[in-house]
Amino acid sequence: MSPPLRFQALGPLEVRRGDELVDLGAARPRLVLAMLLAAAPDAVPVERLSEEIWPGGGPADPLRNLQVHVSALRRALGDQAGTLVTVGRAYRLDLAASSFDVDEFSALAAKAHDLLLAGHREESLRACDLALDLWRGEAWQDVRELRAIDALAHRLDSVRVDVSARRAEVLLSLGCHRDLVADLEALVAAHPLREDLRGHLMLALHRSGRQSEALATYAAGRARLVAETGLEPGVELQGLHMGVLADDPSLRLDDADLRARRHLPAAATQLIGRRVEVTELVSQLGAGARLVTLTGPGGVGKTRTSMQAAHEYAASCADGVWFVDLASLVDPELVPQAVAESLGIDALGDDFLAPLLSHLAKRRLLLVIDNFEQVLGAAAFLASVLTAAPGVQVIVTSRIPLQIYGERVHAIDPLPDADAVKLFCERATAADHRFDTSRTEAISRLCAAVDNLPLAIELVAARVGEMTFDELVAPTEMRLDLAASGPRERPDRQRALRASIDWSVNLLAPDDQRAFRSLAVFAGGFQAAAAEEVCTVSRDQLMTLVRASLVVRDEARFGFLETIREHALEQLTADPDEGAVRDRHADQLVALADQIRAGMAGTEATALMARLTQERANLRAALEHLERTGRFDDLLRLATALTVFWYRVTPASPDVEWAERALALAPHADPHLRARAMYGLAICRGEQGRSDLSNPLLERSRALFQESGDEHWAARALNSLAGALRDLGRTAEAVSLMDESIALRRRLDNPDLDISITLQNRGLAALDQRDFTVARGCLAECRALAGDERVRAEADLLLADLELEEGNLAEARRLLLEAVPVLERHGVDYRRIEALDTLAFLAIRMDRLEEAAVLVAAADRAMAIDGTTQVPADAALRERRVGVPLAAFDDRARDRAAGVGGRLDLDQALDRGMSLLCRDDLPVPGEGQ
Repeated sequence: MSPPLRFQALGPLEVRRGDELVDLGAARPRLVLAMLLAAAPDAVPVERLSEEIWPGGGPADPLRNLQVHVSALRRALGDQAGTLVTVGRAYRLDLAASSFDVDEFSALAAKAHDLLLAGHREESLRACDLALDLWRGEAWQDVRELRAIDALAHRLDSVRVDVSARRAEVLLSLGCHRDLVADLEALVAAHPLREDLRGHLMLALHRSGRQSEALATYAAGRARLVAETGLEPGVELQGLHMGVLADDPSLRLDDADLRARRHLPAAATQLIGRRVEVTELVSQLGAGARLVTLTGPGGVGKTRTSMQAAHEYAASCADGVWFVDLASLVDPELVPQAVAESLGIDALGDDFLAPLLSHLAKRRLLLVIDNFEQVLGAAAFLASVLTAAPGVQVIVTSRIPLQIYGERVHAIDPLPDADAVKLFCERATAADHRFDTSRTEAISRLCAAVDNLPLAIELVAARVGEMTFDELVAPTEMRLDLAASGPRERPDRQRALRASIDWSVNLLAPDDQRAFRSLAVFAGGFQAAAAEEVCTVSRDQLMTLVRASLVVRDEARFGFLETIREHALEQLTADPDEGAVRDRHADQLVALADQIRAGMAGTEATALMARLTQERANLRAALEHLERTGRFDDLLRLATALTVFWYRVTPASPDVEWAERALALAPHADPHLRARAMYGLAICRGEQGRSDLSNPLLERSRALFQESGDEHWAARALNSLAGALRDLGRTAEAVSLMDESIALRRRLDNPDLDISITLQNRGLAALDQRDFTVARGCLAECRALAGDERVRAEADLLLADLELEEGNLAEARRLLLEAVPVLERHGVDYRRIEALDTLAFLAIRMDRLEEAAVLVAAADRAMAIDGTTQVPADAALRERRVGVPLAAFDDRARDRAAGVGGRLDLDQALDRGMSLLCRDDLPVPGEGQ
C-alpha cells in the first residue's frame, strides 16, 4: 500500500508521496491542481478553471483541453482511490486520505490563539512554532498568477504574520526578549506599519537594556506612519512609548535564562526595608566572598534578606541559586542529604557527601542554607564543600556564627523605625483594609515595644482584624515587663521576640493556647486529622491559629515557622501532658507506617510513599522519642515498617541506621519481628551496594522465618537472597534458589505472597543465561499474575530485551511504548535508567551505533547522579548486547556521541531514546520484520 499523499502550498506547490516528491509535469496540470486544492472539498466547474488558467481567452474546446491536463494530473498522483473526482462538468479533490499543509496551518493558528486566551502560554508557543515550521517560502509562490490563488495567498501571509506576532507576545511574557530582538527587527522591516510588531520590538529592546534603540524604533515607525497615512500611532503604542521614556518598572521582566537560575521559594509578600543589607550582601558576594553567615535573633528577617540577595545575585551564577531549608533537621549527619535533595541529587551508599562534592566541583552557583543553628555540627561539611568546589558560594542563616575559615559574619539588626512602621501598616491593611495608617506615632511605639523585629510586627499586625488598635496598644507596658523577665542568658532581641510571641499566644482562648503548645510535637508539618487524633485540636482551632499567624498552612498541611515552634516546644516541655502527647504522636506514626507497609505492594504505593516522604521529620521525631523512653519493641516495629519505604525511596539515607539500632536495642523482641527487621535492613543494604552486609542478614532472616514456621516470609527472603547472588554474577546459585522460591510459593498458594516478582527475577536470570524459552515463560506468567501495573511494566521491559535478543523489533517497540510511560508515571528512576540500556540495545539492532553510544553515556550520567553503579550481572549483560558492537564503532564518533549523552538528563535521554520508536524504518506489529 503506497503512502498517503501530502499537498503543500506554504511555499512552492508540491505533492509528496511519503518522502518522494511527485513530478507534476507541465505548468497547466500544476495550475489545475492549485485551483482544485484551493476549493477542496468543493468542485470547480470547467468554465471557472478555464477562466483562471487561460485569462486572456482559452482554447476552443476547454473541456477537452482540461481533460488532457486532468488526466496527466491523475497519472502523476497515482489516482487509484479517487483523489481527483469528476462531477459532471466539474472536478474536485478528495483530501480525506491525504494531508494539506494549509489546513494544518490554519488549525494550528486557531489553536495557538485559543490557548493564549486561556492562559496556556507554553502550549500556545508550541502551536505557533509548529504552524510556522510548515512554511517553506511565500504561500503558493509559483502559482500566484492565478487571481483566486493570489487573493488566498495574501490572506495566508497575513495570518502568518499574526502567528509570528502572537509567538513574539508569548516569548516576551516568558522572558525571552534577548533572543527575540533579531527576529522582530526582520518582521518590522518587512511589515513596517504593523503596530503590534513594532510594540513587541520596542519592549524586547527595552527589557534588554537598549532603551535608546527602543525609542528610536518608535520614532521611525511614527515618521513612516504619518508620511504614508497622515495618522498618529495608536493609543497602545503611544502608551508603551511613554512607559519606555519613564522606564516604568512594570515593563521590566527578567529574561528566561535568569529566571530559570532562581531555585528559590516564592515570597508570599513584598520585602519591606533591608535595601542596605541586601545591597551590601550582594556586594560581598560580588567581591568574592565564599561564605557569608547572616546572624541575628529568630524572626529578624535573615531568611527573607538572604533570599532577596540571592534573587539579585542570580545573574552572576551560571548554575543558579539554590535554597536549602534545614528547619526540620536536628541531626548534622542529615545535612549533606538535605543539600543533595535540594539540588536534585539522589545518591546511594553510606552517605551523600562524595556524589554531592562531585556535582558541585565543576559548578558556579550560590547555596542559601537556612536555619543552620540547629545543626552546627555540620560546619565541617560546609568547609569541605568550599574546599572541593571553588565555584560555589554560600549564604548561611544562623543565630550563631559557624566559626570556620573564610566565614564573613553579617549581623542583621531590627528594622529602622520608618521601615517598621511601613511593615506594620502593610500587614495590618492586609488583615483589615479599614485599618487607620495615619497614627504613625502610636504605631511606631507599638513596633518599638517588640523591638522592631519583623516577625513580631507581623504577628501583632495580624490581630488588627480581631482587636481594636487601642486594645493592641493597651498592654504594651505589661508585655515589655514580660520580655524583661525572660532568661538572662538569651540576647535582648530574642527576649523581645519571645515576648511578642507570648503576646500573640496570650490573646488566644485557653483551649487554643493548649492547642498551640501541643501541636509543637509535630516536626515538618501535619495534617488536620493528625492534629485532632494526637492533640485533640479541631479544624476550627487550627484556623484560629492560622489567622493569628502562629500556624502556617500549605494546601492540606499545616505547620509552624521554626522560631514559633521553638517557643511552643518550650511551653510543651513545661506541660504535664507532654509525655502523653508524645506517646500519641509516636503511636500514630507506628500505626501509619504499619498501614502504609501493608499497602506498599498495591496500586496506591506511589501515593503512600509520597505521604511518608511528607512525614519524614515526624517519623524521625517518633523514632527518637521511642528510643529516649525505652520503648524498644515499638522502636523496632516502627523501624521495621519503614524499611520498605526507605528501600523504595531513599535507601542511602542515614535513616536506615535506625533499623540496625533498633535491632541492637531490642535483642529479645519477637523473633518474627526481628526477622522482618533484618530482611528490611538487608534489602536497603543491598541497594547501598553493601552485599557484604546484606547477604548475611538475608540468611539470618530466612533462618528465623523458618524457625518460626513462617514459610511465606522465608520465601521472600529466599527470593531476595537469590536476587543478590544474581547481581553478583553468581547466576547458577541464584537460579537454584529462585526455582526453590517459586516452588515454595506455588505450594503455599497464598494470594498475599506475590509470585510475580520472583518470576521476574527468574526471567532476568534466564536472560543472563540466554535461555530465552524459560525467560519468555517466566516473564509472561509474571505479567499475567501481577496486580501492580508497575510490576507489569517492569516485566514488559525485560520482554522487550528478550524480543530484541531474538530480533523481533516490532514487538519490542510495542512493549517499550507501553512500559516506559508507566515507569515514568511511577517515578522509578532506576528502572527508567534500565530502559535507556534497552533503548540503546534497540539502536544497535537498528544499526544506529551513534545513537546507542549517546544513550549509554546518558545512562551512565543518570547513574552517577543517582549515586549508583551497575551490578556485575547487569554490566555483563550490557557488555554483551551493546559494548561489543560499540567497540567496533569509530573511536572519534563514539567519543562525540558520549559527549552528547553526557549532557542529557534522564528525562531528555528517555525522550531521545523513545523517539527511535517513532521512526519509519522501525517495523510495527503486523507489518512484518
